[in-house]
Amino acid sequence: MLFLDFEDGIAALEAELAEYRHGGGGEEEARLKARIDRQIDALYARLTPWQTVQVARHPERPAAREIVRALGGGFIALAGDRRGADSRGVVGGIARLRDHGVVLIGHDRDPGDDAAALRKTARMLRLADRFRLPAVLVAGGAYADPDALGACLDAALDLRVPLVAVVSGALAGPGAALPLAADTVLMLEHACLSAATPEEAATAFWPPGGDAARTLAAAAESLGLTARALAAQGLVDAVVAEPAGGAHRHPRAAAGAIAAAVLARLDAARLVEGGLLRAKRRERLAGFGRA
Repeated sequence: MLFLDFEDGIAALEAELAEYRHGGGGEEEARLKARIDRQIDALYARLTPWQTVQVARHPERPAAREIVRALGGGFIALAGDRRGADSRGVVGGIARLRDHGVVLIGHDRDPGDDAAALRKTARMLRLADRFRLPAVLVAGGAYADPDALGACLDAALDLRVPLVAVVSGALAGPGAALPLAADTVLMLEHACLSAATPEEAATAFWPPGGDAARTLAAAAESLGLTARALAAQGLVDAVVAEPAGGAHRHPRAAAGAIAAAVLARLDAARLVEGGLLRAKRRERLAGFGRA
């Protein structure tokens, strides 16, 4: 387990716990384990926005393709963007999520070629529409290609089937607009979503030469990028609670929580007529930022 900078105290206790286990454990091991659990609970209950960014970027946090494969049974992967390319940074296909046939799409943290990744995503969305299957997008990737991103947003907004987006990690840049084009936006508790990274905001709006750690903390705070902050603004519909200590500590439990939240939304959305879904989706997106 990779410990983050603000988890030094927990890392020290975990090292001590490993020594007890090597020596046979016993009651002291159980007491130390309970102490670690209490510290993790207390620490993660009061994460700062910058600490949240670090958690969302944790390399052991479940990747989108892991979440996609955990969500649906009988997953059949599909390849290609219909222009002779296939982005390895996007996993997509057809699966069954309880009693729903769905199209699942997941973006890796580093999607590679922006245009190919977005074309493949748009193709999967059109496929969902053609076969009248709900679409679930586990969003990620710092997409910046304006033409490809615009075409992908158009495909999302034109859907006459439900589209549920899940933000599971750290998503920043123009590509952050893509999940917001969904009917429902779900966000893991310690994920983050913003138009710019804290590093970019710090470079653009803070004078050079200051304390780097304080500047990044202030930039993250100003961006309002946490799930709770975005939900308070109405940009996120539901915050999905993470297991104690974050999704990187318990990826299977995190995937289960996402599946339950997605199912609840699909059960409600499939009762809405396709034309109304499309109209409400466009109205929702147009309303962002209004006073």
